[in-house]
Amino acid sequence: MTRILVVSTDLVGSQMAGPGIRALELARALARAGNQATLAVPLEPIADPLVRIVGYRREAGALGDLLKEADLLVGQGFVFEAQPELLASDLPIAIDLYDPLILESLDLYARADHATATAAAGRYLAMTQAQLRRGDFFFCATETQRDYWLGALSLAGRLTPELVAQQDRELRGLIDLVPSGITAEPPKRGTPVLRGVHPAIGADSVVLVWAGGLWDWFDPQLVVRAVAALHDECPHLRLCFFAGARPNPDGPPIEPRNIATVRALAAELDVLDRAVILLDRWVPYNERGTYLAEADIGVSAHLPGVETRFAFRTRLLDYLWARLPLIGSSGDSLGMQIAAAGGGMLVSPGDETGWQAAIRQLYHDPARREACRSALEALAHQYHWDTVVQPLARFCAAPARIAPPAVDLAARLAELEAALAEREHYVRHVEQQYQALANRPPGLLARLLGQK
Repeated sequence: MTRILVVSTDLVGSQMAGPGIRALELARALARAGNQATLAVPLEPIADPLVRIVGYRREAGALGDLLKEADLLVGQGFVFEAQPELLASDLPIAIDLYDPLILESLDLYARADHATATAAAGRYLAMTQAQLRRGDFFFCATETQRDYWLGALSLAGRLTPELVAQQDRELRGLIDLVPSGITAEPPKRGTPVLRGVHPAIGADSVVLVWAGGLWDWFDPQLVVRAVAALHDECPHLRLCFFAGARPNPDGPPIEPRNIATVRALAAELDVLDRAVILLDRWVPYNERGTYLAEADIGVSAHLPGVETRFAFRTRLLDYLWARLPLIGSSGDSLGMQIAAAGGGMLVSPGDETGWQAAIRQLYHDPARREACRSALEALAHQYHWDTVVQPLARFCAAPARIAPPAVDLAARLAELEAALAEREHYVRHVEQQYQALANRPPGLLARLLGQK
């Protein structure tokens, strides 16, 4: 039995976002596979029947004692930056690459000034390179992602002749697919949470649900406009957004800009709280099934871009779990798989007419919706957690270190010097911005800040 330490950088509790959910369910699946799983989480731990969950302080060295108890370490993303003792450990490390953070950051910082965006890009690149140099096994969500990461591993010097000679020809022993999954039992209706509870959602409503955050790379406004255009033709059509602020281990909950934009657009089109409903809270993880079970169709619209090409939309897994027909934008791997299986319809990004046509068809055709549900039933078993975790479970059964690439000390020093210079440039930029504001006359500063 392998003693596995899974470290989450995100909250694990009643309210969770994608990274915390993934860490918890991976730990549970590894425990069911016969391992002793410990999950380290920031802030307060919760009790779990399968996994030992412990809290840790978000400061360097805080996980030292837990590392001494483990045979193997599993982690993702920012946790390796916040806890440098992890990459410095001698333990075999399995690194989760399901979220290509470098690509995601291009959208996150698209509206930032040049110095801020450049500093963020440097940070994401350095964090990713450190993981690629140190990891012993890597896992991601899709074959497209795997191609991306194989290229990155090549440039990081990991695909050495010695390593390749020890691996299978496809290098699955080095990097394989472990997408997020779903529990085997689909959700069932319980005490009503939408129908008959919200005044606009009745027993005869056809409910479209947008489950998940309204991040910058999504296009929820497109769906709002399509629903508003169909309001008279489809009087029972309702669009419900999970629009609460995201739980945040580092401070106040995060409210994406799109929440205010969607609310304003729905009000402008006179469908707010009539045909378009925004839930004001982040739906707790253990309650989300009740909401999904009351819906008829799951929706997700995104903008075109490189983020989409490499994305694995975990909200679509919730639709698969609940057997909800999908209407979504084309371009991401899971959406294309669901549509190819007959579980829904895809529309080109930005195509409002296409969205109207897809919504109209599923609204008026309950038999088509039922056929989609049957197709999703056949697909769902491929994404059960105990199925998708198998490549990681095989590594955990016989964890081993692999030789790190040789380090060119001169090149590494030059790289670090460049990073420090970039940081100093960013700090000077922030100081200049601060001084420019601080030196303005008080009355002018108040007007610039929108104060009376």
